Amino acid sequence: TCTSVKMVTASQLQLLQSPITALVSSISTSVSVKLDDSNYLNWHFQMKLLLESNGILGFVDGSHPCPARFSAISGDSVDNLLSSTDSDEYLVWMMHDKALMQLLTASLSPVAMSCAIGSTSSRELWIRLQEQFSTVSKTSIFQMKSNLQTIKKGSDSITQYLQKIKEARDYLSAAGVNFLDEDIAILALNGLPAEYNTFRTVIRGRESVISLKEFRTQLLAEEAILES
Repeated sequence: TCTSVKMVTASQLQLLQSPITALVSSISTSVSVKLDDSNYLNWHFQMKLLLESNGILGFVDGSHPCPARFSAISGDSVDNLLSSTDSDEYLVWMMHDKALMQLLTASLSPVAMSCAIGSTSSRELWIRLQEQFSTVSKTSIFQMKSNLQTIKKGSDSITQYLQKIKEARDYLSAAGVNFLDEDIAILALNGLPAEYNTFRTVIRGRESVISLKEFRTQLLAEEAILES
């Protein structure tokens, strides 16, 4: 007995071959880590940025839910009578969602893959990974906050020193822990060596709050003076 198969239209095939499927081959360059027990925050930040930049975050955060599978039959006297065939909107959405699941699984380590097995949608997979690995990563937030507050310039250049502070701040920001620019400037002052004492005194004596951009400019100028 032959089973009826709904044909995929040319427009649906074109959507299937959208950037979602094309992203799979380039995932290793877009997301630099394979998700495991130790790097969820790093993975989540990079993956969320990738999905946002391609307009597909709505599949996993719930803002672009699956449309109705069956559409109402137009012109019928019964208001709630539905077609028995899948709607084009549903088929296209499913194509995107399965491609997105493939994209997500391409960024997983073997231990994370075992958690993903059994997921039926990209949103379910996203939530499973969050529930499994974010709690593990939260244990490192306190350590990261401590590290940020104890970063020292040492032998680094000012550019290298400020980059270390920025990376630690960005990591914590991805975890929902935010610092004001003023706090970051204070932390940076505390990590400077003794030869920057005059600069430290001048900045702390300001009546107005200094922006990070201005702080960086003045600190680089002070570095140039000390080196000369």
